[in-house]
Amino acid sequence: MAQFAVALAFAVAIPVLYLVSETLVSLYPGTGVVKSTPPERPAVATVRGCQRAGPVGIDGLGYWWHCDVTVRTYDGRQVETRVYNSVVTPSDRGKQVQFREVCHGEGNSNCRYGRPSSWIWAMGVRALFILRNGAFILLTVLSLVYIVSGVVGVPRYYAWRRKRERKKKRG
Repeated sequence: MAQFAVALAFAVAIPVLYLVSETLVSLYPGTGVVKSTPPERPAVATVRGCQRAGPVGIDGLGYWWHCDVTVRTYDGRQVETRVYNSVVTPSDRGKQVQFREVCHGEGNSNCRYGRPSSWIWAMGVRALFILRNGAFILLTVLSLVYIVSGVVGVPRYYAWRRKRERKKKRG
């Protein structure tokens, strides 16, 4: 029974880890670019409207704003998009907000928008994603190991393993 309790604790830790890491990432207002290609380009955003999200959601824990904005890019394009994580808030409505645009696809496709921010922030977010993914894998493996050991039982597992080793020595 203890094996299942430990497996359950590891399984519960996975969504908790997700929510905590998303909350930390939601504090970052930038585009996420840490290298010079593709370049961040200046833009200006105007907030059209916002919706409040929370207390638990894609942004993590807490209340956040998801806002519809019109972005005027450096080359004169006008893009209507939605930004999350309280990058802008209803208090920004009617104001021109300094933004950055990063487009990963050809012809200005697959673009992301955010406020100007330090590349160190972006590096921190990337490092957090790497750590989170490693922790997800570790917690999943540990959870599965404890479930299997709970179902099979530790004594039966070691008996099976000894039997297998004896067959290898004979064969």
